[in-house]
Amino acid sequence: MKDDRPKRLLVCVNPISGPNKPCCGGDRNSEKLANALQAGLVERRIDCRVERIHCLNKCLQGPAMRIAPGGDFMLGVSETDIPVILDDLEALCGTKTDEETPDFSGFYPGG
Repeated sequence: MKDDRPKRLLVCVNPISGPNKPCCGGDRNSEKLANALQAGLVERRIDCRVERIHCLNKCLQGPAMRIAPGGDFMLGVSETDIPVILDDLEALCGTKTDEETPDFSGFYPGG
């Protein structure tokens, strides 16, 4: 059965960090990754959106991301992974037609 639910790329941007707990956002720059991915989605008109969340429970392996619903985790993501992630999202989600406007719901002030 085909899953027609909209696809979202969940990106952990948790800013909490400390000497015993690295995190995705604070010391691993996942917010910068989320911004770059969002820009790539808009530029390539990929029918997906970035959703910033505060924990995927993969702190020690971050920056962590996951395609929802039901996708695999992407762990230890870096800027060099962005083109491949965008290619995968385009293959999975497709692109928007000219009549469809980009979904900016993943944006927020300062993001």
